[in-house]
Amino acid sequence: MKKLLILASMAVLLVMWTPKAEANTTTEAPTPYTDISGHWAQKEIEKLYIGGALGQAESFRPNDLVTRQELISMFILAMGVKPSAEASSSFADIPSDSWLAPYAEAAYRLGLVHGQKMDGQVYFQPDATVSREELASILIRATGESGAVNKFSWSTTVHALAAYADGSQVQERYQRPMVYAMQNGLISPYADQTLRPQQLMTRAEAATYAALHLLENREGKPVLSENGTPFREVLTVKTTAYSYDRDDVLSYLEFPLREGIVAVDPEVIPLGTHLYVEGYGYAVAADIGGAVKQNHLDLFLPSLDEAKKHGMQEGVKVYILD
Repeated sequence: MKKLLILASMAVLLVMWTPKAEANTTTEAPTPYTDISGHWAQKEIEKLYIGGALGQAESFRPNDLVTRQELISMFILAMGVKPSAEASSSFADIPSDSWLAPYAEAAYRLGLVHGQKMDGQVYFQPDATVSREELASILIRATGESGAVNKFSWSTTVHALAAYADGSQVQERYQRPMVYAMQNGLISPYADQTLRPQQLMTRAEAATYAALHLLENREGKPVLSENGTPFREVLTVKTTAYSYDRDDVLSYLEFPLREGIVAVDPEVIPLGTHLYVEGYGYAVAADIGGAVKQNHLDLFLPSLDEAKKHGMQEGVKVYILD
């Protein structure tokens, strides 16, 4: 599947730094960072820089803890996703004109993050640090494998975690992602056979995961003429739309419903798959429906009026990103 990751450490510089949406991917130019020479993650840092997932700065600070905004911007760029230029933010703690807003919005629509709901608003918590178990969960969603995790048995999960002295420390919502990631080569136990699920991740660790599992996954793919995002194939579908007047409804994959959540026939488009839907934008196949069969997508929209206005549309192109 994906090559085995021998765990290490890395991340992305945020202070005095803005992610590079465009980067030279054809020349092996050295990075501008003065603090990575001889670092165990130097090769991965250089790959991410050349691939456009890191920005210009004098230093990289690979051993500092990675924050959520650093992780998400790096993952989105490593995936090759080009965020929308439209100024908008679904998060109460990210202004729409912030450099972070396009990356957080793309990550939200693609299902990499869900945010935390408080007092009727959704918060991103950009400066929060990231634990190992949380990173494993985000990484799985970034690779488009959340549907496979959803089918992963709890008995297998419990048995696998019992083999580690600190396996019981993995929080329940991260247990299946953690075991799935280990069994599919996304992460590895430490040399002392511990998992350390609450250990905070460094920038070096985060960037290593991005380089090995996201950057290389986009190689050789065609790109969307609209924005340059790489995709694997394109389908022609019909689309309908749905909505709810309640905000506590979850999708089949237990994602909070919002724009970007799409119901699919999982026999045609596997659950967890990232999409770009013509006229709708970035999305994730995170729901199903009794009437959603074959080449039919049901798109979530914020209101019932918008869903009714959408009606049924034929001949819509949907780009499979993963």
